[in-house]
Amino acid sequence: MIQTEKLDKILKHDNFPAVSIIIPTNITGDYEVNRIRWKNQLSEVYDKLEKHGVEKTSFLKQAADLVDDADFWANQSSGLAGYFSEDTSELVNLLEAPQISNVVSDSFIASPMLRSKINKQRVFLLTLSQNNVRFFEAVNSGIFPVKINDLVPADMDTALYLDIQKETLHPTGQGLSNTNHFKDKSGIRIEQYFKIIDDGLWTLLEGEKVPLVIAAVEEHHSVYRNLSRYKYISPHMLMGNTDTMSPAELRMQLDPVFEDLKKKEHDLVDQKISQDYEKKNLIENVEDLMFNLEIDNVDTCIIPMADAPIDKHQILQNEKILRTCYQRNIDISIREDFDKLTAITRNEVVAHSA
Repeated sequence: MIQTEKLDKILKHDNFPAVSIIIPTNITGDYEVNRIRWKNQLSEVYDKLEKHGVEKTSFLKQAADLVDDADFWANQSSGLAGYFSEDTSELVNLLEAPQISNVVSDSFIASPMLRSKINKQRVFLLTLSQNNVRFFEAVNSGIFPVKINDLVPADMDTALYLDIQKETLHPTGQGLSNTNHFKDKSGIRIEQYFKIIDDGLWTLLEGEKVPLVIAAVEEHHSVYRNLSRYKYISPHMLMGNTDTMSPAELRMQLDPVFEDLKKKEHDLVDQKISQDYEKKNLIENVEDLMFNLEIDNVDTCIIPMADAPIDKHQILQNEKILRTCYQRNIDISIREDFDKLTAITRNEVVAHSA
């Protein structure tokens, strides 16, 4: 899960040398492929730094140490981005497999992080029971656990241990039921438990607008929804004993959610395009797209799912487009049915004059 603070740090960096290493990674199967890809990209980085006259490469120590860390490569998501400079050393797991690349520049290539962050077909899943709490981030291609054991208690007994101790010291001897006589203690404790979980997850969820699907027994859905600070809880629900479901089984249960998200996103963009029947607000060449971005005349940017820059110039060009859209809060749609960068403008397209 990409935290806004980490993304902002990567975006703000502007000192040379800034090294970005980006590789797709195998989640299962031959993990050695992951290590070899990283090793090869790092070798190319050393060559580029040498050509730039950079002699001090100690800032790449973390990247170099990973070459021999077999356990690290056996526990990956769909991709990995590494960002290294004299004051930065960051590794970011990616939800979607990126194009393999490495770039030495005065800024980092944040495009893979941005594509994950802006992906509208992304879902959070919270599985809740009295015995277990799990949190996942899911996309069309897979589902990935998010570490929360430092944010929320492992189960209800752990969460309420201190509160239960306080109840025994209540001067009336009635605990919380003294002031909430219309509820039994079981219901009160469930609410306490869920409130503790919600407070812990706020560290991850603050600022997000991703649909959160709750997986729990039916009567607990409304309880959590009513007390949660997060305002983007999905109407979709996963019910039953989700404690025993594997991540793959949970992802299958989310198919209706992704179908709805895809339809809503496609319908919105398609409606904008169909309304422009004279094609006066549609850009399909990069030069005009970038110019209209500069003059703040872009409403929506459509990025092909299989977008694959072939050289450093294209990588930096796409980086500028994504950064501008993200920073100006311009709507972005990632589509598998488009084969080139496209934009829908607010007003008629202003052609870029050479």
